Amino acid sequence: MKALVALVAMSACVSAGDDARELLSKAGDAFRANREHERFWNWTTTTTRSVINPGGRALERIPSVTVESPIRSDGRRCNAVLAWGDGREPYLAGASADDRCKVEQEVHELLNEASILDSARVRVRSRSRDEITLAVALEKEGIMSRDPFRRCTASLEGRIVLDAATFFPKLFDLRVVGSGCEQMVGVVNHYDGRPISSAMSTFRRGAGVRWEYELQRDKQNNAARDCWICVRRHSLRPLMEQARTLIIWGRPIELRSFGRGRRILIDANTTASELAADVTLKFSTEGKEK
Repeated sequence: MKALVALVAMSACVSAGDDARELLSKAGDAFRANREHERFWNWTTTTTRSVINPGGRALERIPSVTVESPIRSDGRRCNAVLAWGDGREPYLAGASADDRCKVEQEVHELLNEASILDSARVRVRSRSRDEITLAVALEKEGIMSRDPFRRCTASLEGRIVLDAATFFPKLFDLRVVGSGCEQMVGVVNHYDGRPISSAMSTFRRGAGVRWEYELQRDKQNNAARDCWICVRRHSLRPLMEQARTLIIWGRPIELRSFGRGRRILIDANTTASELAADVTLKFSTEGKEK
């Protein structure tokens, strides 16, 4: 009888694990499919950054950056710098969307939604009529992977909340508890002549992120134009004691604060607006006149 109970329990665990992996796969499919709806929407995101001490007091504020969503010649949107809070002219201001979009491709975020949905170790934590919560667990074997994105994803703990109707991952609430995100990443410097080719990722052990998506509905109730957009991004990341410069969108920012226990607090808020249904998009590789 005990053996039978153990067998039933083991079968239930395997089934639950398979279900969680299937749900994560569906979430990945929903995330990729949503990209096709982005062309119907514009958005701007303003990100603020502050360096704080262990007690939470602000030591210095980094210039904010506002990013917009131009459309490339292939019809897909990207993110490109629109303005710096201190008035610095953005790199490639007035250039074509294709050229401006290249900067985003140079920004190597080890921690990103696509990689997490591709390889995170998950189990089903809870279900309700509206939401499915997947618990994300540390994967020690994955931290040894040769794939830098897999190593970082394997270092996470936390939760991913899916919309029960569409399986879209509408909330990522994660902490870095392993060392897999502590890697050198390639960077570029577009704002002065200093040669900078690599830097240490700020996703160190102890970092946390919270990314919140909200469904933007078409005004004419056309579900084919509905789009999930990340409206809030919050992150708190410990800085290395010797860190003296931050590279943000290809711009080096010199830090004025020093000492142990510094952390960088990052908050981004996004505003989205729908293109009119009768708008015909014209794609061009020509740059705007200054």
